[in-house]
Amino acid sequence: MRKRILQDNGSGDDAILPVFISPSELRYYEEDIKTHKQVLTIYNPYGYTLKYKVLCTAPRKYHVIESEGLIKSHCRLDVVIRHKEPVLSHAEPGKNVDKFQIQLFEHGSSNVKGYKQIISQILPGSPRVPTPEVPLQQMGQPDAGTARATQSLLPQVDPASSESGQTSTGNVDPLVLLLVVVCGVALLLPTWQVDTSTLPPYLHLTIHQKLVVSYILGLVTMVLLRF
Repeated sequence: MRKRILQDNGSGDDAILPVFISPSELRYYEEDIKTHKQVLTIYNPYGYTLKYKVLCTAPRKYHVIESEGLIKSHCRLDVVIRHKEPVLSHAEPGKNVDKFQIQLFEHGSSNVKGYKQIISQILPGSPRVPTPEVPLQQMGQPDAGTARATQSLLPQVDPASSESGQTSTGNVDPLVLLLVVVCGVALLLPTWQVDTSTLPPYLHLTIHQKLVVSYILGLVTMVLLRF
């Protein structure tokens, strides 16, 4: 396919000009109408005007706005490519993938100076929205309000008794035991956007919330071990 296109445009073996485009792949999701129109950006980092041409293996399936034209020096151009038939074919998977070729010419010349191929494919469903990542340092440190609330719930240990090697034999505060149970149950709940569960969404905890619960449970456990 590549050789046939280059020969049809009168190029020889001198198509050595690097082509800079973005993105490197076009993805059309069947159930998301917003993805049925993609924007392909072509860059011209060179010191002279270039002519471009966009070719496709299945031109009837796409509507390309400004499939050819000029790009001024040190400029870029956005080419809108709309898919006319974004229907996933399960019987013939090969129909879900097409190829585009972007060719570059010197202004006023018919010889191809550079080309690049990209894949266009139809995917099922909708694109997955990435979960925003929280820095590890921020995730591992609970806020000041949580730390103060935790310290107020924990029983105070007498410094004198700890220095003399004596340990308290009093009863454990029921509130502390309740806090241990609550933390244990919270850690067993599914993680938001990670685990699949039939529980309602409000019973799903984020990773940050589970880290805070683990921090609290660790503090309470340290206190219980001193009784």
